[in-house]
Amino acid sequence: MNTEPNPYETEWIARQNSLPGEAIPWMRRLRQEAMERYRASGFPTTRLEDWKYTSLKPILQKGFHFPEPSCIGLDPSDLDALLIDRRDMPRLVFVNGTLSRPLSNWQQLPQGVEIASLATRLAEYPEQVEPCLRARPTTPDHGFAELNRALWRDGAFVCFRQETRMPIPVQLLFLSLPSSVPVITQPHTVILVEAGAEGQIIESYATLGDCDHFTNGLTTIFLQHGARLNHLLVQNESHAAYHLATMRVQQESASRFVSQAFSFGGRLTRQDIHLQLGGEEAECDLDGLFVATGRQHTDFHTWIRHDASHTTSRQHYKGILDGHGRGVFNGAVLVPQSVRETQSAQVNNNLLLTNTAEIDTKPQLEIFSNAVQCTHGATVGNLDPVALFYLRSRGVDQEEARRLLIKAFAGEILDRIQPQSVRAWLENRLAF
Repeated sequence: MNTEPNPYETEWIARQNSLPGEAIPWMRRLRQEAMERYRASGFPTTRLEDWKYTSLKPILQKGFHFPEPSCIGLDPSDLDALLIDRRDMPRLVFVNGTLSRPLSNWQQLPQGVEIASLATRLAEYPEQVEPCLRARPTTPDHGFAELNRALWRDGAFVCFRQETRMPIPVQLLFLSLPSSVPVITQPHTVILVEAGAEGQIIESYATLGDCDHFTNGLTTIFLQHGARLNHLLVQNESHAAYHLATMRVQQESASRFVSQAFSFGGRLTRQDIHLQLGGEEAECDLDGLFVATGRQHTDFHTWIRHDASHTTSRQHYKGILDGHGRGVFNGAVLVPQSVRETQSAQVNNNLLLTNTAEIDTKPQLEIFSNAVQCTHGATVGNLDPVALFYLRSRGVDQEEARRLLIKAFAGEILDRIQPQSVRAWLENRLAF
């Protein structure tokens, strides 16, 4: 436990009366309880098993400030490379933690699809968001998630109403801009997919310029009976940025969740993805690709709990490490004793491009039932010298041969992205 004084407590004292929902008793109480849990636990340290490879000292030693609302003059054309489709795709754009209405687009939504600023939704329809904000995690937590619950100012709210079919994705773009001082933003996003509904979300984080900032995000997703959601996460912030984020997913019976997570930016980043399969025949399918170059440090943690029989989970994550880059992958699957006829598969493959790159990988199964099928595996290797020699012998130069092999390694994850326009957009961001 880290018991050193923390400036975020001072921010809480100064800002609690101006935060969204401060006049709503239950919301004010939820924030207070989150701050009390944060004070009790502090921030995680490397003495904890789940954080032994990721030191938070660079974040804790740097003075991050909460941004003040301001008028920022951006045009949609400034975001061309960050938006998948400027004209038609519904989107919410947040700049330094605040919704930008001129950059957002929610005018032509089909019936049954609702997107809004979470702060606005809380003010206008508190009864709709109350169950989502009250939901307590059943998976491991840490101090930064509690800090978000206590101090969030805005984020996205997305709801796919019962039996709604959304044919195109909704993009949530969280954008950081240069500031006179390093800032911390804490987007708090809620996604609700009601019974029988289907939708697709693209949640992306980016930086304009090379500014030093800290994103502390929390996304909570609820899938009711028979719901379907494809969620694409893209973290491509400045190499001077810090990014810690938690995504929690609660699934009811016969629901299906597909996650595709990509992390390329940031100086020090960590993504936690926690799922609870709470109803029979619930399924989740998780893919991920992380890239660390220079002295980047990227950490992926997944945690899946099978709380019902006849549930299925599949995970496939890949890491590409270059220069002095360091990657961490920890994938945990928990199956209680009462659960039967469950299947779980987990694979982590890693490619080291230099002798100074490093990966720490830990697939982890906690199985307390004999009536299940669970597998896991991990590999760490270099570029195949035979394949390199083959390409060179066919007239391909050294750099192009390396690029082709790296692209082929990543292609197994990228090829699963649909629709093709989204896949092409992401491949352009990678620039292999």
